[in-house]
Parts: sequence; C-alpha cells; structure tokens
Amino acid sequence: MTTMIQTSKDVLFLILGVSIFVISFFFSLLLYYLIRVVSELSKTAKAIGRVGQRVDEVSKAIKEKIGGFSLMPLISEAIRLVIEFLRDKRGKKSSSAKASEDEENR
Repeated sequence: MTTMIQTSKDVLFLILGVSIFVISFFFSLLLYYLIRVVSELSKTAKAIGRVGQRVDEVSKAIKEKIGGFSLMPLISEAIRLVIEFLRDKRGKKSSSAKASEDEENR
C-alpha cells in the first residue's frame, strides 16, 4: 500500500495547494464585496443625480413663476428701513443720555 505523502516535497506541494486555495477564496470574496460596493456607489450616484435634476427643475420653475419680479427693490427698501430704525434708536439713546447728564450736572 502506498501513501500519498512520501517525501517532504509532497508535503510542500500539499501545503502550497491548500495555501493557494485559501488565498484564492479570500481574493474572490474580496472581489465580490468590492463589486457590491461599486454597485451601491453607482446607485447612490444615480440617486444624487436625480435629486440634483429635480432641484434644477424646481429652481427653473420658480424662476419662471417669478419672472420679472425682482427682489432687489424689496431688499434695498428693507435695508433702508432697518438703517432708519437703528438711527432713530441711536438718536433716542443719545438724547436720553444727554438729558440724564444735564440733570446730574444741575
């Protein structure tokens, strides 16, 4: 009866065969997960593209609805009113501060 392993060379070949099998198994597993990750990234990129396209459509629709309506006059008027309010507020504070100083000096 002959055994399969007769020399140290046979042991070496057996270990090399098992090692190659294990390494190829892990590389194929790695490749599988890499393909899944790329697939998910592709799906995510497509979803982001669709969202971007929808945002673009909404912004175009808003521009069409607003049309000739310009926000600049409203913004400038609001800024002017805020500045006038702050001037009035500062003027009242300075006049009340002067009045209290005059009373203290008397």
